[in-house]
Amino acid sequence: MGRILWVVRHAEREDNINRRWRENSDLRPDNSPLSKRGCVQAQELAKRFENVQLDHVFASPFDRTVDTASRLVGHRDIAINVEPGLCEALYLCERPPGFEPIEKIKAKYPLVDINYQPIVGPKMPKEGYGDDACVPRLRTTLNGILGACKTGSVLLMAHGASVGAIHEVLIGDFKYVGQATVTKFVEKSQGKFQLEFSGDSSHLSDRSNLRPW
Repeated sequence: MGRILWVVRHAEREDNINRRWRENSDLRPDNSPLSKRGCVQAQELAKRFENVQLDHVFASPFDRTVDTASRLVGHRDIAINVEPGLCEALYLCERPPGFEPIEKIKAKYPLVDINYQPIVGPKMPKEGYGDDACVPRLRTTLNGILGACKTGSVLLMAHGASVGAIHEVLIGDFKYVGQATVTKFVEKSQGKFQLEFSGDSSHLSDRSNLRPW
C-alpha cells in the first residue's frame, strides 16, 4: 500500500477575530495563537483523527500550527516534527518570521521532538511576493519529508498558502482550503500522489467563515 498524506490547515487564529490580541501576549505579530473557536476546531480535528493511523507528524513552527497539531494528536505517543519549510508564505510574515526558537516551542508543546533536524530553516530562504512564491520551498520540503518517510501515514500541519502550494507540488493545481479542514492524498505509484479529497470540513460543528484563501 502506498503512503497517505493528510494535509491540515491550522484552526482559526486569534487575530482573525481580535485585532488587539497582542495587548495580552508576548508573541510576535505574525505568530497569532488559536482563538477559542480555533481550540474547539482543533478538538474536532482530534475527534476526526482518533481512529486514523498516523505514523509521522510535521507542523509549521508557528503557535497556531503546533497547537492544532498537538490537540489533534492528543494523548497518542506521536512526536511532532517542527518543520519551518511548512510555514506561511514569507511575504505575510515578519522578517525574520516570528516563530519562536525550538526550545520555547517544546516548553509549550511537549510532543515536539527537539532533536528533529528541519529540511528548511530555521533561517528561512528569500522568497518573492505572492502566495505561490512559496511553491519552491514546499517542493523542497515535501521531497525531504517523503525521502525520510518511506512508508505509512504522514500528517502535515500547515497554512493557507503552504497548503495551496502542497496541492501545486503534488497535482499541479494550487488550491486554497478553509481553516481546520482536511485534505487527503494517496500514493498510487512511487512518488505519484492522487487527490482523494480537498478542504473537507465535515467534522466541524460550525462551518461558517472558514476563510478559504
